[in-house]
Amino acid sequence: MDEGNPLPTPYGEGSGFVPANERALSRAIARRDAGRRFWIWASMVWPTPGIRMLLSAVATISSAILLVGWRYSSIELSIFSFVALSVMYVPTNLAAWYSSMVARDRLSLRVEGHTSKGSYPGSERILNTLRDRVVRERIRILSAMLAAFSLNAIWSFNPGEVLAPSLLAAAVFCGVVCVLNSLILEGSMPMRTNEFTLLSLHAPTLHDSTLDSVLTDLLKAHLDPQTAGEWDEWLDSLEVSVRSGQTPVSAIEHTLQAIHLEHRGIIDQEGLRSEVRTVFKVAATDSLFNPESKFNISSLRTLLAHTRAWGPGMFRLIDRLQESLAGDAQSAAPEPWRLDLDLPPRCSEGQGDLFVMLHNHTNSDTTVELDILAAQGEPAYQSLRIKAPSSRRETATGPEGVASLGRLLDKAVVLWIGLAWPDSEYGPHPVQIILKGESGETLSSTIVQTTLSSGVNPESAAARMTDAAEAVRRIAIPLGE
Repeated sequence: MDEGNPLPTPYGEGSGFVPANERALSRAIARRDAGRRFWIWASMVWPTPGIRMLLSAVATISSAILLVGWRYSSIELSIFSFVALSVMYVPTNLAAWYSSMVARDRLSLRVEGHTSKGSYPGSERILNTLRDRVVRERIRILSAMLAAFSLNAIWSFNPGEVLAPSLLAAAVFCGVVCVLNSLILEGSMPMRTNEFTLLSLHAPTLHDSTLDSVLTDLLKAHLDPQTAGEWDEWLDSLEVSVRSGQTPVSAIEHTLQAIHLEHRGIIDQEGLRSEVRTVFKVAATDSLFNPESKFNISSLRTLLAHTRAWGPGMFRLIDRLQESLAGDAQSAAPEPWRLDLDLPPRCSEGQGDLFVMLHNHTNSDTTVELDILAAQGEPAYQSLRIKAPSSRRETATGPEGVASLGRLLDKAVVLWIGLAWPDSEYGPHPVQIILKGESGETLSSTIVQTTLSSGVNPESAAARMTDAAEAVRRIAIPLGE
């Protein structure tokens, strides 16, 4: 082979073949995302969700009336209802189909602007949830079409007294299938926002038991795989944007604490901006308040609202810690150990999150033992040996409380412990938390009680997922508009 005239290498360096294919695939991905946005809009535009629910009920009831032979029944009304229902199910089917493809693009493909997120917990769950939705959408549109076909056969061909009741029963059954699937599907439409598209589909599964940077670690655990990947890239880009003595994680932690205090009304918008300036350089501060940035103050508010809906117990602990800043100033002899915990009053499906916050107000670092006893739990006994750093008391309030709260959270031992019970367990169940010193002496003992239930309640996973999705939409939709 002539070295001066090498053979062409279509897949080699400098070849335009691979980039051209990547650009074509990127354009296809963009078209699918545009299709998702359009069909979701067509599915959710008012009042189409209500009309779909009404038509499914009308079609089923009118078919049932035909089956019992009431003289005022109308087969034309039943046929029209099922035909109209079939037409109205077309946008929802296309929305589910496009959403499933877009989620696969964002979580599985390796192409320009996309990296595989298969290593992040929750990827398969999101894809399976969307695939299940596609199946349900197809079942209800096929049920509506089959019911319309059965009723039209009765109307057009007069099949007789033997076959007609069977066709009517099939139409009623198909109508019931449409109603049941509509009750599940019409309650929520996933991927409605463009800011954090997959966030409403994610439920936290794996997480660390110890939260070092409390709000940052908690928020990261509740991010969907796509947003979690973008979050990691954003944190890496902040390495040169923080002030001396800060790291990207500590700066974000301080910012999230300030956003939470702004949410509670302790500081105002100008106070929030001032707190951001204390940890970020000028350019980074401007970027955080720039609405065009992917991660800015508004999007951090959105993500924190999503996290608050999923893990309200942790925020209750933080609020009580903030309130204790003023209480410690009035206390003549504060306790050397401050142990606070939060367990939901009701735990559904045999699962619950126990949040523990421990402060060591002695003068030295100490290793302590935390025993957790859950009646009939799986396991019924857990023992954790942890190192509790010494933490001085803080008494600041108002805007000065941001720094004080940060110092207390930095020195706190914060635990996020999952509790579980067998499916057969119901009713009230006590949980005891015992804090022991290095010599095994009991420093503190607290008993809390939760009620196990199988239904949906305000603390259940399904309810929290709905609340989190609504929290995101309340903030993210106005941003997109």
